[in-house]
Amino acid sequence: MWRVLLNTSRSRAGLAALPDAQIEILRRLFPDKWEGPTVLGRQLGLARPTISNLVRTMESDGLVARRPDGSDARSMRVGLTDLAREQLRIYDVAAEGLLVQILADLTPAEQRTLRDATALLGRIRAALERGDDLQRRQST
Repeated sequence: MWRVLLNTSRSRAGLAALPDAQIEILRRLFPDKWEGPTVLGRQLGLARPTISNLVRTMESDGLVARRPDGSDARSMRVGLTDLAREQLRIYDVAAEGLLVQILADLTPAEQRTLRDATALLGRIRAALERGDDLQRRQST
């Protein structure tokens, strides 16, 4: 469902397609966060060469910029450019409009069901994000 929303919203907004990993990086840095590539790679579960290639491509596409890390002159931090922030804003407006249209077509009962399911889905997501806790419980 997420991919369909992403692709439909992107298409309606007239934005170029980006790989999922690039979108994840943009979202992690939005709106004004600066992170080191190592931190981004760890957060996304990506190997150092993969994150380096992604950042290099995104920098050449004008989506991210690099700057020296203030606490370690040997390291760099990555942040969003104005172009990336604007593209995310355009995408978010398109996605919100699309969802509003779809939700308006639901019956009141369907809207209640969706509202109730949202809390449950949030709990499931939190459990998945705590994957280490789940593994520990299974091994005991």
